[in-house]
Amino acid sequence: MADAIDVVWLKKDLRLHDHGPLSLISRGRGNRQCIIIYLYEPDQLGEKSVHGSHVAFVNEGLVDLDLKLSGEENIFCKTVSSGGTINNQNIIQQVSGEIYRHEFKCITVCHAGAAFTFSSIHKQRPIHQILCHMESGHLKSFSRDKQVRRWCRANNVPIREYDQTGVTRCLRNRDDFSKNFHKFLNQKIWVTPTESELAQMRQFRLLDLEKEQIKLHGKCNTPINPADLCEIPIEHRGDRIERQYGGETKALETFNSFLSHRGANYSSGISSPNTSWTTGSRLSPYLTWGNISLRYVIVITRERQEELRAAQKKKSGPTPVKNNPWLRSLASFQSRMHWRSHFIQKLETQPNLECQDQCLAFSQLRRQPGDFNQQYYDAWREGRTGFPFVDACMRCLIRCGWVNFRFVIVTFLLNKIFHRIESGCPYFK
Repeated sequence: MADAIDVVWLKKDLRLHDHGPLSLISRGRGNRQCIIIYLYEPDQLGEKSVHGSHVAFVNEGLVDLDLKLSGEENIFCKTVSSGGTINNQNIIQQVSGEIYRHEFKCITVCHAGAAFTFSSIHKQRPIHQILCHMESGHLKSFSRDKQVRRWCRANNVPIREYDQTGVTRCLRNRDDFSKNFHKFLNQKIWVTPTESELAQMRQFRLLDLEKEQIKLHGKCNTPINPADLCEIPIEHRGDRIERQYGGETKALETFNSFLSHRGANYSSGISSPNTSWTTGSRLSPYLTWGNISLRYVIVITRERQEELRAAQKKKSGPTPVKNNPWLRSLASFQSRMHWRSHFIQKLETQPNLECQDQCLAFSQLRRQPGDFNQQYYDAWREGRTGFPFVDACMRCLIRCGWVNFRFVIVTFLLNKIFHRIESGCPYFK
């Protein structure tokens, strides 16, 4: 019987830093072989909140991580960064075509379901354990996780899920969230594998599927273009022209620029549609798709705060501290990071909020025949309602995939044209 292998299951954690499973696999002393796998899961792609720009963003993260694991330089990110701004429309469009010609070297990528793929691997080469991060998402992802756990129990395969958001699964009382969250933050950040450790992993631990003659359904040699994914409605397969570029390299660059100069006026500029483009952290897509670790962001920001306090106490430092807005801005930013996990915990604890009104008295509201007005909805989603601020926000969202006044277009959809939140899902994610 063939030796058992480890499987690292990548989901919303496409990064090398503070990554428990990759740190253990690359730095472990064992000689057990492993597969690092990412799945384009049909059931997850069919979820109503998925948009083609999300898949394109993930693809950029996949390529970035695959190049790092392979020990190669990411020329794509270098090209994007050369524009001198967070986003550069012409450069991103130029690079996107090259992304789809990248051939995966270290990450095994398949267009197939999770339990189905693990079963296929297990039949050809027994799985010793599955290593992954816990994911708090929509009900379809929760259903997928339960299906995988059932398969693991039935086949005596341990699955080890590592926390990456400070959210506790099956938390009975949300009053314990704060204690658990601070415990999570106080844990050491996982060590980032060195180039020599990654080289050792590639040489001795990473399984060569072709050499071992392991065949997997839907195996992809290159990233899938979202335009070719039939699970996504055709009207939502396109990309956002001026969205941010995905991947860990770009995420860390964006975070560093925020802490070094952009974030000084965060607290005063975040609410302005004019200044928030630069004063905001712009980390939301990178946190959502795991290109940057939440714990890393909070810990490094905390270190920056300590540097500023020390400089203020000594009344010296690289920058003047008198009337320095940095401490106020970073305190506001840290508060938002904590609230982010708080609300994820709320959804984790009450998953029925996705399909049930929080106030049950409103359950029948806007669900009657004739309540949905297609003409109003089309005007809303295309940014032509006639309300200038609403239309400007919507057109910004369509073009860039980001807007700091998202609540304006959400409340307009709900309270002015009286449509339910589900109809706007592809725009809000």
